[in-house]
Amino acid sequence: MKSSEQFHTYIRGIILIGYALLVLKLFLTFNMQNFVAPKMHIYMYFSLGVFLVLGVIQIIRGTSWKGKAHHCDCEGHELPKGFLRSTIVYSLFVIPVVLGFLMPDNLLDSSVAAKRGIKVGNSLFTTAPQAEKGPDVSNEENKETQQHTNQPTLGSYEEFPIEKDFDKLKELMGKQDKIIVRDEQYIQTLSVVDESLDEYVGKEIQLTGFVYKDEGFAEDELVISRFTVTCCVADASVYGILARDGDLGKLEPDTWINVSGIIDKTDFNGMQMPVIKNPVFEVVDPPENPYVEEFYIKIE
Repeated sequence: MKSSEQFHTYIRGIILIGYALLVLKLFLTFNMQNFVAPKMHIYMYFSLGVFLVLGVIQIIRGTSWKGKAHHCDCEGHELPKGFLRSTIVYSLFVIPVVLGFLMPDNLLDSSVAAKRGIKVGNSLFTTAPQAEKGPDVSNEENKETQQHTNQPTLGSYEEFPIEKDFDKLKELMGKQDKIIVRDEQYIQTLSVVDESLDEYVGKEIQLTGFVYKDEGFAEDELVISRFTVTCCVADASVYGILARDGDLGKLEPDTWINVSGIIDKTDFNGMQMPVIKNPVFEVVDPPENPYVEEFYIKIE
């Protein structure tokens, strides 16, 4: 093998080992879930092994193998010619590895949510909803009565059962006086509330999320939000529920909170959406897995 070919083989081996070490670093620091959905971690373990094995093979070939090189005479397999061209080509692979080690492993935050919008059930908004116009007096009185009888409290998330079947979850939620939004069924629960909002007005709801404030929000308005990741952060979207409260409004964006309050409804562009009122809350640390999974309804 020519010395130039050995050099390129060796460099490629080093790059592959670099990617293996980057993946290993994310696993060892428990930050892999910040970039890849947990269900995809098995593939990351596989990629770690592939990078490591191929990198070792390339390094061995580039440093010790003296046999003849075999070519297929294809132009696509030609090595980069010249120092400048080689530097440019390999920089495309080296820079991501270097940045992966140097950049902090931060969670997705409000700056990303502002660009993608917030989903509430089947609704999407990026500016503050306006108060509902012309509310029905009897419904308003009924809601006030329910809000006075139901005083929000922060309970354990383990109190609410997990139900993977969407229809059974709807039935279960309909029987509960308090809706606890567990991470395992976060989007499903908010979707049920959004679809049958009138049935849940006056009920208590508890959930954990980060504070998001849109530019058009009033001082006492915010969205309690969570990112959903299907595969990796590139396909992330944001789900949440609006809350109105003076004390909540004083919190800084991206603050993680555990909140319990009373479900009410508000009007936004002619669409009804849920809003939390009269909340109690506590500031908490981000959960071990800050992202929740998207869900799909099975069609028979």
